[in-house]
Amino acid sequence: MSRNSKARRDLRKKKQPTGPIRRLGASLQPHAQLLDQDDASVGGVGWRDNEWLLVLGGRVVARSESAAMALAMLRHVMAVQSQADRTLRLEASPALLHAAGREAAALGHTLEEYLAELERERREREPQAAEAPPVTH
Repeated sequence: MSRNSKARRDLRKKKQPTGPIRRLGASLQPHAQLLDQDDASVGGVGWRDNEWLLVLGGRVVARSESAAMALAMLRHVMAVQSQADRTLRLEASPALLHAAGREAAALGHTLEEYLAELERERREREPQAAEAPPVTH
C-alpha cells in the first residue's frame, strides 16, 4: 500500500454525494389521525414493521402489535385533551378498524365493548403506577 492511498481514499469519499439518512425497515403507513378544531393533525397511529405506532408531536411515543390497543391509546389521548378543553376528532382507516374488530371478535366482543374493556384495564393499572416507586438508572 502506498503512502498516498489514504489521502486518495479520503478525497474520493469527500467527492461522493451524501445520500439522505434512511431508517432501516419499512416506511410508516398512516392509519389514524387526531385532528384539532382547525383540522391540524396532533397525532395518530401508523403501521410499520408489524407494529402499530402511536405518534404524538412527531415522535413515536408507544407501540403495540394490537390494532385495538392502538385505538384505545388514541381514545385515551382524546379523553385527556378533552379534560383540558381541547376537542379532538379521530379519523381511522378501514384497515385499522377492521383489524381491531377482528381482535375484538376473536375474544367474543364487539369493537366498542373491547375498547371499553381496555379502558377499564388501564384505569385499574393507573393507581398501581402511581404507587410504584420511581425508576432510577
